[in-house]
Amino acid sequence: MKKLLDLKLFGLVAILIVALVFIGVDFIESQITTQGKPDKPSKSKTELIQFTGDLAGYQAVDGCCPNAGPWPEYTMTLPSGVGYIPPGTYDGQLFINYYGAGRNQQYKVQFWNDGTDVAIEIIGGVIDYNRKTKVLTVTFTSAQCVNIFTRDPIAVVTFELIRRPY
Repeated sequence: MKKLLDLKLFGLVAILIVALVFIGVDFIESQITTQGKPDKPSKSKTELIQFTGDLAGYQAVDGCCPNAGPWPEYTMTLPSGVGYIPPGTYDGQLFINYYGAGRNQQYKVQFWNDGTDVAIEIIGGVIDYNRKTKVLTVTFTSAQCVNIFTRDPIAVVTFELIRRPY
């Protein structure tokens, strides 16, 4: 009877030791895998956005351009001015994205600054997207520029927009 009791006790102790070994190994593995891994690369969407022509600018921006904002800060130069907006360099917000769908898809460019009268929108352009290099080029030729808020025409502009990974 004593041998049976000793055997049961030995079995119970052996099961507990094996369980503790498994728990300890699992804990150590979890520490090694979380501490030994390098940080994941950031999912940043930094892009280089360049304008040449009646609108000019060259700047890296992060997170451009979700429809619901926030809209990135951008510095835009209007070399010859645009309509009633005098020539100069303006700090403001930028929104650029596809407009429409299918065969008639166009591109929308909006730039505004709450502190000045700069609030322009241009819709149109010929879109060329290179899937291999992920470079988007949109050429606007004699495109109508309007005031974002009033929809009043401001001027006719010609420029090129290039959007590429940074």
